Amino acid sequence: MKLQKIALAVALVAAPLSAFAGGSVDVFYVDQDLDIQGGGSDDGNGYGFRGLAELGHGVSLTALHQDADLDTANGNLKETRIGLSYDRGMNGFSVGGGLETVTLDINGGGPGTSLRGYSANVHASISPVENLSAYARIGYTDVDDLDGVEYEVGASYAFTPEVAGFIEYRMAQLETTASGPSADVDLDTLRVGARYTFK
Repeated sequence: MKLQKIALAVALVAAPLSAFAGGSVDVFYVDQDLDIQGGGSDDGNGYGFRGLAELGHGVSLTALHQDADLDTANGNLKETRIGLSYDRGMNGFSVGGGLETVTLDINGGGPGTSLRGYSANVHASISPVENLSAYARIGYTDVDDLDGVEYEVGASYAFTPEVAGFIEYRMAQLETTASGPSADVDLDTLRVGARYTFK
């Protein structure tokens, strides 16, 4: 059922993206580890998708949704991001920045929690050899009573001009004061997937 939902979502995203000057659609497997100071830890896995539509002059519209089932009974962690990014490329190297709205929906078997806020980042990418790209991103994320820094690294390999595979690792080091004294919240995310680029 989850795969069917992902396939439908990708189809809905891909249709409008094809009307832009350029863009891409990603489908990926996600593995997550959640560690809350004083509250235990959990991990899980699932699937997700991401879309990018080029608006022109280096500006792109971005959207991401991922859904992971945690090991706790009926546990679930969903993440949705929608935003804008700007990139400037030069001789196989590019730098840029982005701003996103962020929604985290956490269900641990009881009443769920929904956190909303934003994330701002700077990022860079380089192509050391033909068809291979490596990239890194650092950002600040603030969702309700949870905020902190995110670090992300990744690499992609283009098998054809349209089709590529990628792997990414994101480490979020957050802090919350929702229950009194501050507590660390670490969320590690691994994504492995495929990308289709519209030319």
